[in-house]
Amino acid sequence: MIVDCHTHLNRYTPDLPTALADRHRLMQSVMDANGIDYALVISSYDVTPDRPPTDEVMACVADDPRIGVVAAATARMLETGDFSGLRRDLATGTIRALKLYPGYVPIALNDRRTWPVYELAAEFGLPVMIHTGDTYERRAKVRFAHPLEVDDVAVDHREVTFLMAHVGNPWFLDAAEVIYKNENVVGDICGLTVGEFQPRYAALARAKLNECIAFINDPAKLLFGTDWPISDVASYLEFVRTLDMTDEEMEGLLWRNAVRVYGLEVGEGRADGGGA
Repeated sequence: MIVDCHTHLNRYTPDLPTALADRHRLMQSVMDANGIDYALVISSYDVTPDRPPTDEVMACVADDPRIGVVAAATARMLETGDFSGLRRDLATGTIRALKLYPGYVPIALNDRRTWPVYELAAEFGLPVMIHTGDTYERRAKVRFAHPLEVDDVAVDHREVTFLMAHVGNPWFLDAAEVIYKNENVVGDICGLTVGEFQPRYAALARAKLNECIAFINDPAKLLFGTDWPISDVASYLEFVRTLDMTDEEMEGLLWRNAVRVYGLEVGEGRADGGGA
């Protein structure tokens, strides 16, 4: 089995379909071609015609048992303090996690404006995914996305599980320390490249991830993700399978850890979203 815990249905480039439903169908074909059994789709920190809000993403994939939704706390929510729409989405019982986008949204993780997100996560029993490290957009302010920022909120909100997306790239060892130190922090290894891995960068990323794996010394704390459509799924799977992990550890990375962290149910050779 393979669970891709980090994908999007946003239209990042002009070659992607304009209609959300068409991007969903493209994603299904990519999953089929690469043996992905289940994927989590994350909504955006900003709502535009190319970045649909959580409720539209939910409606689009509602009849797809292989896709779950992660609901973003948008910049507008954080700035206004109005999380009523997010609460309505959570009340459906179909959301698998929440996400914060520090860097893209220039608000520190321990800023009091973010606390309602952690409180909602605790109330609904959901993990919080946090963007860490390099950003896809040049206008983002990357200092807000440093992985050490996650330590502050992990310490202050022990009842919440935090997932560090991108393992802090390029601050891999800083991310590894936060994951190692805090029992309520895990990481995903997605989005380390745009498109396909190129040999020189693949060698660097492999060495850095193998350092993380050795430092954390707990294979249950890392999850597989791609960041599709930003990153190429086939290239990502090829890269991941070269990491220094045992077969059992690789199985955990590719699906078992995601099932545990996101409360998924496994049956008939696939993962299905369970109740909130």
